[in-house]
Amino acid sequence: MIENKMNICLACDNNYAKYAGVVLASILKNASNQDNFVFYILDGGISDENKQNIESLKSIKSCSMEFVSINNDLFSDYMRVKSHKYLSIASYYRLKLASLLPEVNKILYFDCDVVVNESLADLYNTEMGDYVVAGVHDIKKRKVRSNPQYVNSGVLLMDLDKIRKENLERDFLDYTLNNIDKIKCGDQEIINEVLKGRIKVLPDEWNVQSSNFINRSSFTKHPKIIHFVAKRKPWHYASFSPHRDYYFKYLQYTPWKLSDEDYKHWTKDNQRDSIIAYLKYRPLFFIRPLFYKALYYSYIKDFLKNIFSIEEYNETHYILHIIFVKIKFAKPQYHQKKKQADFYYYKKNNIDITTIPPASGQIRDIQLANLALFQELDYVCRQNNLRYWLDAGTLIGAIRHKGFIPWDDDIDIGMPREDYEKVFDAFQKSSRNPDIFLDYSRSKKNPSLCILKVQHRTCPMLFVDIFPFDVYGKSMNTEAQLERTKEIKEIRKTRVEDAARNLSRQELLQLFDKTMKNEILQTGTITDIEDTDYVWGIDFNHRWDNWFTNYHVIFPLKTIEFEGGQYYCLNNPEAFLKRVYGDYMAYPKKITFGHSMYKKLSEKDNNTIQNLIKDLKRNDG
Repeated sequence: MIENKMNICLACDNNYAKYAGVVLASILKNASNQDNFVFYILDGGISDENKQNIESLKSIKSCSMEFVSINNDLFSDYMRVKSHKYLSIASYYRLKLASLLPEVNKILYFDCDVVVNESLADLYNTEMGDYVVAGVHDIKKRKVRSNPQYVNSGVLLMDLDKIRKENLERDFLDYTLNNIDKIKCGDQEIINEVLKGRIKVLPDEWNVQSSNFINRSSFTKHPKIIHFVAKRKPWHYASFSPHRDYYFKYLQYTPWKLSDEDYKHWTKDNQRDSIIAYLKYRPLFFIRPLFYKALYYSYIKDFLKNIFSIEEYNETHYILHIIFVKIKFAKPQYHQKKKQADFYYYKKNNIDITTIPPASGQIRDIQLANLALFQELDYVCRQNNLRYWLDAGTLIGAIRHKGFIPWDDDIDIGMPREDYEKVFDAFQKSSRNPDIFLDYSRSKKNPSLCILKVQHRTCPMLFVDIFPFDVYGKSMNTEAQLERTKEIKEIRKTRVEDAARNLSRQELLQLFDKTMKNEILQTGTITDIEDTDYVWGIDFNHRWDNWFTNYHVIFPLKTIEFEGGQYYCLNNPEAFLKRVYGDYMAYPKKITFGHSMYKKLSEKDNNTIQNLIKDLKRNDG
């Protein structure tokens, strides 16, 4: 079951309140619109002032916060453990979460030396099965033969219902009392030993344990969660972590933000001095095998991969890397299926493209399930007087086939920016199906792409893309449009693509807005809206040579048949498609198949798709 409400827990005393605030700020800055948080702050003595500072973080994104007062007498037995000196009593609070939070069934626990760079929804909705907790391998304990599932306890997904049901808190305490003089790693060791065999190991990206320049984990290129595990934390000047700037980035969203001068000191100056400090600490680091291991995995391996390698791209294709050029080619079994497909036969024999029968089998099921999502969007737009039109391949399908292109399975929608910015709230207000939702979706492969999608909570392969169109401000001839498109593509590349990897989703959306208004759209008052072009938003890197469409090509909107229904389309769709695709009534040079045509579907995916098809038929009936 996909959950949007997430229970998040941190434990801290007054000294760590600021660092807990940075953790919370990073979570809230990277949350999706659908994410709904309940934060439980285990209070080991936080002052009223710092509680107010933490509460103020709700201004980043609305959420619930609860401070849970802790009686340290409950942990008197754990205080006897002679572990690392820097482990405080608060680190043991997580061992009693099941009883401290009796109404909570599942929780995501974070240490206070963590920052988050992505929505936590995927992590929180990890399938646990019979596992009690889930975490990432501890970098210092990866090769523990007696316990290969040994994880770092700084980021833990915990099934509190299982812990309560099996009275595992008692087991934690019994293990502690029986090994009071042997425990070296505090609560982490207790959790791993008691739950041996019942811990799910997560990908490293969910807990990149950053400590120094030769730690392999420190060089993970796109960490979703960074955990500063070294004794010298980012708030210690000249710390060794190469990820320290993430801490200061999120610190600036808190009441403890630095002045411009101090920020420069703690980033620019700190970067230089940390390298100097590290060289003094390990002057001969380059003779250590770990240095070369980190060098290989961080730089050399990727370099060699780009010289020549073959890797799996998806269910149907491989990627060949050869001298920094990528070539996608079909897997043999997929290529064979392609030759056997009806539409491949029609193209080979040059049969009228409009006579190709609809798709069948899995691709048809996915088409119809996506149609159900689109119908929900159509309903919401009509209820709220929002404009949209069929776009791209969906528009071609409507004109050429009165439905989906037989080898295509997604739906593309265009929308004026004015309506695009209203549709999220409208969907939340008017949608009839709680399992269908609309949210911004950011590409993992290319983080500079971020558009609204209609999606399904239990089947992520289903979606409807929505592309924003902006009022450019003036009308141009084709030659000027082509030239301006080149300039816009360059602006997007230099202003957006290079910056995107270091921006949260909200910051990226703000950059889109700022760039469009300040560098792309024509300023000044538009005296005649009908005497202007519309331009594709830079939210998506369109491959077309011309990003402009004249007002009269789009408006007034009319309707067109698509899969038996009537939906909105452009006023002059033929002119739009001819400009974008050329001869859109001809077979394409290369038939590219739908996103999920040969994807292996899970039982849950199949059930969702079939239920949507049943709803679709019921509504049509």
